[in-house]
Parts: sequence; structure tokens; C-alpha cells
Amino acid sequence: MYYRWIDTEMPDWAVTEIHERGRRAWASLDLEERHEKAEAKEKAADKKEWEEYYVKQRAFIDEMKRKNQEEKLRLEEVYRQREQPREAERDRKRERARATKAAEEASDGKGKYPRWTQ
Repeated sequence: MYYRWIDTEMPDWAVTEIHERGRRAWASLDLEERHEKAEAKEKAADKKEWEEYYVKQRAFIDEMKRKNQEEKLRLEEVYRQREQPREAERDRKRERARATKAAEEASDGKGKYPRWTQ
């Protein structure tokens, strides 16, 4: 609000009113700036906190994946070790069956019963 004074002197109440308005304007501007800075600082802190949380979660997930991979490799090794004797036994039985079949084919039907009865 502007006042037009005819003479150059202003009353005391007008001077105090002008000073008071200026002080209030600067105070509100300062308060606004402080709020903005505090808000920006809080946002930055929240962002940093979320980034740290994300990094920790990522590290935890990577660690779990690594442990799962190690466990998988260990179980595969255990299964392979258990399977080796079984496979060796199967090979032995297959070889024995092949040998028996070959011996049977080589015998030309000479066996317990004469050929004509078979």
C-alpha cells in the first residue's frame, strides 16, 4: 500500500508500519527459504537412505544367489558321487548280459534239448 505525502515528513506510525511490513516480508521470505532447504535436505536424506537400503538388499540377494549356486554345485557333486557306483554296477550287468547273449548266439542251439524240439 502506497501513501502519498504532501510534505516530506511522515508520521511515526507510518514509519513503523513501513518498517514492520518490510521486516515481515523478509521474515516470511527467510522462513520460506528455510522450509525449502529443510525439505530438500530431508528429501536428500531419504534418497540416500533408500539408496543404502537398495544396496544392502542387492548385496543380500547376490549373497543368497551365490550360496544357492554353491549349494547346487555341492548337491550335484554328491549326486554324481552316489551315481558313479550305480553306473558302474549297471555297466557291469550290461556287459554280463552282452557276454551271455553272445555266448548263447555262439552255441548254435546246442543245449539241453535237441534242436528239433525247440
